[in-house]
Amino acid sequence: MKTSRTLFGLSAAAWKAFAAGAHAQSIPTEKEIIRALSPRAGGGFAKTRSFKGARGVKVSGAAKAAPSIDLKVSFAFDSAKLDNESLLTLDVLGRALASPVLKGQRIEIVGHTDAKGTAEYNEALSQRRAAAVVSYIVQNFKLDDSLISSKGMGEREPLDKDNPESAANRRVEIRNITQTP
Repeated sequence: MKTSRTLFGLSAAAWKAFAAGAHAQSIPTEKEIIRALSPRAGGGFAKTRSFKGARGVKVSGAAKAAPSIDLKVSFAFDSAKLDNESLLTLDVLGRALASPVLKGQRIEIVGHTDAKGTAEYNEALSQRRAAAVVSYIVQNFKLDDSLISSKGMGEREPLDKDNPESAANRRVEIRNITQTP
């Protein structure tokens, strides 16, 4: 009897270590987040130029998309309550956003869902979840809440377009929406 408990205890401990390691591998590092969100290091913001030709034709350069990163942030079922696993990810995000490189940047937290509910319900849920992320990082990392906003996209921008009900579509996207002069 004691042997089976010991084996079960070892198995449970091994499983917990494996699960923690697997989750830790999916969390980006602070450097990865900073690189993805930095206008100077990542894709950055494209400077647009325009000129008016001799015949009145105006040509403008296209701006690149805002630097962004998708993060897996878990919530309790059908709610905006952050689960313990997601706090690890949000702690890394908060430290990255508090870094000198991203200080003063305008950040938008965008919630996304799968297509299992109605479009209205999914948009409201994704907005509540994005707001929960903003609340957590502002409160725990003393970030300037005037520089961080939240937005719910619901199911409108699926990551897996071929499978709109996929769990991959449930994510939080972090965008640097700072406008450059």
